Amino acid sequence: MNLENSILETQTIHRVQVALPIPFSEPYDYEVGPEWLEKVTVGCRVRVPFRNRSSIGIAVGISEGERFKGLRALEKVMDLEPILRATDLELARWLSRFYFCSLGEAMDQILPHFLFAREMTLDGLLERYGPGPAHTELHSIVQPAGQAHALTGEQQSAFDTLLRKMNSSAHEKPVLLHGITGSGKTEIYLRLIEENLRRGKTSICLFPEIALSEQIKHSFIERFGTLLEIFHSRLTGVEQLKAWLRVKSGKSRIVLGPRSALFAPLENMGLIVMDEEQEFTYKQDQVPRYHARETAEKLASLTGALFVMGTATPTLETRYSCQEARVERLVLSRRVVVDRKLPEVEIVDLSEEFKRKKRPVIFSDRLKEEIAKNLELAQGILIFLNRRGFSTFVHCLKCGFILSCKHCQVSLTFHMETGKLLCHYCNFQCAPILNCPSCNAPHLKYGGLGTEKIESELAKAFPKAKIARVDSDVARKKGRVDGILAQFKAGKIDMIVGTQMIAKGFDFPHVTLVGVILADINLSLPDFRANEKTFQLLTQVAGRAGRGANPGRVIVQSYLAHHDVLKASQMHDYELFYASELEKRKELAYPPFSYLINIVMKSKSEKSLLDFSKLLKEALEHTRSADEFIVMGPSPLPIFKLKGFFRWHVMLKGRNIESMNPVIYRALKKIKKPSSVQLLVDVSPVSVL
Repeated sequence: MNLENSILETQTIHRVQVALPIPFSEPYDYEVGPEWLEKVTVGCRVRVPFRNRSSIGIAVGISEGERFKGLRALEKVMDLEPILRATDLELARWLSRFYFCSLGEAMDQILPHFLFAREMTLDGLLERYGPGPAHTELHSIVQPAGQAHALTGEQQSAFDTLLRKMNSSAHEKPVLLHGITGSGKTEIYLRLIEENLRRGKTSICLFPEIALSEQIKHSFIERFGTLLEIFHSRLTGVEQLKAWLRVKSGKSRIVLGPRSALFAPLENMGLIVMDEEQEFTYKQDQVPRYHARETAEKLASLTGALFVMGTATPTLETRYSCQEARVERLVLSRRVVVDRKLPEVEIVDLSEEFKRKKRPVIFSDRLKEEIAKNLELAQGILIFLNRRGFSTFVHCLKCGFILSCKHCQVSLTFHMETGKLLCHYCNFQCAPILNCPSCNAPHLKYGGLGTEKIESELAKAFPKAKIARVDSDVARKKGRVDGILAQFKAGKIDMIVGTQMIAKGFDFPHVTLVGVILADINLSLPDFRANEKTFQLLTQVAGRAGRGANPGRVIVQSYLAHHDVLKASQMHDYELFYASELEKRKELAYPPFSYLINIVMKSKSEKSLLDFSKLLKEALEHTRSADEFIVMGPSPLPIFKLKGFFRWHVMLKGRNIESMNPVIYRALKKIKKPSSVQLLVDVSPVSVL
């Protein structure tokens, strides 16, 4: 019997490598029993025992090997054919290498999470959930009905160039469509997608916040009807699955959505469009922490699709790639209607207003004068402030104490609509208090400005005006933003107050005035991208004015009226800003001259956190090769406490991410992480706050 057991333990068996959506893990080996041997294929879902339960994973490899004691057996093959295609598997492997996540976590991103939660075959899923009719937003349209607009000379030239590239099999480089606001980039996207359809190919079009870009969404619906599928975060798990099944079945041939739309299972892909390339919402803040731009470029290289990025204000990384000839740049320098110029921008120095009036002001005399003029002419007005709420802090006049969130190192914001003090990071809420928690004095003062306060003050200054607000608080109520925009378009609302939600996707010809309340609100943040984000936002919001027959005006209020960023945005001069900012980045070797990897550690024990962060720094220093990268820190993050956790980080700066990530893996294997410390690795972070 012992001899027989010995033979069984050494004979050759079949194994399957299974990727599970578990952090910091390699695929696990399982024995394939004879009943599954002819059914298991790479890319199919399988059920396997893991620890003390069963889990669903993806088969990523099949091999023969020697039997050894303790190898657990595959429990079930769930798909008769691969649910994950070869291209998907290759993309998942790249996501895992580039963004420091496990292969299973990458696959969990590519496939609807529903598929890891239900033990149903693909046929069973199709029978129960789809593909079914088109998304409810498309039901009213049976056939494409939209009409294409005539192209300007610049548009036609750019379109012809892109069409030649799309029809060629040799378009290795991505293309940047660098067009000023109102230059007609969307029409070029629509025509490229139409041409791609004629060639029998499919397309993806990315927008940063699809739930908010209502006009763009409706343009696509009108042009493509039920050939279109819309992916966005507001879909439930079942709705996401149904959308995925419609695409996989071939019913939907165009996918529109935010970054996750990249993973729609389109066959024969010919085009990937990424509008508003500069938007930082294209970076995911959960594992895998991928950026849609880099991921789209990789997907395009795997599928042979043309990758087109469009924006008025490219990120420095993309603009520098054009300079280095890694990306081709096409320029649209004029608005669609030739005589419609970019709006005139006037900067109002709020420090001068303060000196003159001996008090802080919310609205300068110039802004109030222009608002009154627009109201008289019945022309649309947008007022921009990138802070929501009514008062952004509450402080004691006697001792200076500021009411802060008990879980986070941030001040509480008062929201008039709910009558609550709210933390914008962890959503902690409490009722307003009368006395100072520190000295018990009844001298609490509400300070700072949010969109609610601006809306309230405008109503006092212009009592006859019809005013509405558009921010994320308003957007939480389904259909509310749509209703506000419809009323604004119909002239039933005179003025909209909003955050960055109104800076893009708004194309109302009757808007001739944009007011920016505090343009310098983000310039002092401890973030090397602060200047870039400010310039992009100011350029985008200014571009909402003057898109119709009447010229536009922009009034920008600031306490830093002579700042280089404001001056460049006033002149609509991206190249001036780019040259200046690139020099600053070069001096500090920040992107695009390097890659950053931010290793963030958090714990409720400050001592454990500090001890581990020092240990990690030493391990990284000893594991890296000389000059491979530099290690900065450890240091506390600017927001030192968040959601009850203390936070420290170590930042790596180097030239090659794919050589840096393995060093992190090796360093982590050398040290023991306390269970009280959580760790995340953010490759190419867009914020370090």
